[in-house]
Amino acid sequence: MSPRTLTLQNQVRSTTSGVEYQDDLALGLCESIVNEAFLDDPTQVSGTLIMDLNFLRTAIRDIKGETPLYNWCDPTASTPGLITLSGAREEITNIQTFIGSDGDGDSDPDYTSLCFINQNDDLETAISTLDFELCVATGTIADANEVKRRVLIRTGGQVLNNTTIDIDSPGAGWTVYGDDIQFAASGTFVEAGRVYTNGILQLLGHEDAADNDVYWVAANYDIAFEYKLKQNDVIQIYKFPGSP
Repeated sequence: MSPRTLTLQNQVRSTTSGVEYQDDLALGLCESIVNEAFLDDPTQVSGTLIMDLNFLRTAIRDIKGETPLYNWCDPTASTPGLITLSGAREEITNIQTFIGSDGDGDSDPDYTSLCFINQNDDLETAISTLDFELCVATGTIADANEVKRRVLIRTGGQVLNNTTIDIDSPGAGWTVYGDDIQFAASGTFVEAGRVYTNGILQLLGHEDAADNDVYWVAANYDIAFEYKLKQNDVIQIYKFPGSP
């Protein structure tokens, strides 16, 4: 009988035998020649499915870190290209400190100033907004230091209070002309914006809770009024450059 046939027979036998599972095998032996030559193994389980599964059980136990002989995730010895779990924890803590995170589970930044950015904006959005406003303040953007004016004339019927109005494209019932104006954040709207209704200066709010005349709704074009707009009302919206 060939060694190959004997190996197959032994594998079939071992899968139905009384050999118990183990999870404390020396992983260094998993590629040993003994594991491929069961005839040299007095236990007669080398090279079998039982042995292979036992090595997998040991590996899983070590990866989970439960009383390991050698934890693959957290080697006790310095290994080039690998990092210990404690080292990885330290690096994560350093990153959290570097970006100002409150710790594990903190998914949104908390800003102490909301002049141009919004609370919980991600860092990419916040930095991009600040960079844009810096370009406006320094005149880097063409025509950035010019006052911009947008005019909306209500040609349709009434507009109910707290109705969101897109000042870029308000839709039917409006006549629109003037400059393209964007307010990327509520702070920008309040600090750099001016709104007139029929020539009367309006009080601006960061949001509807402010209970002011007109408030910012969402970037970059949406605002809403606390009162009804009537037919033929004229809305003038200004944006001034370089405002803090």
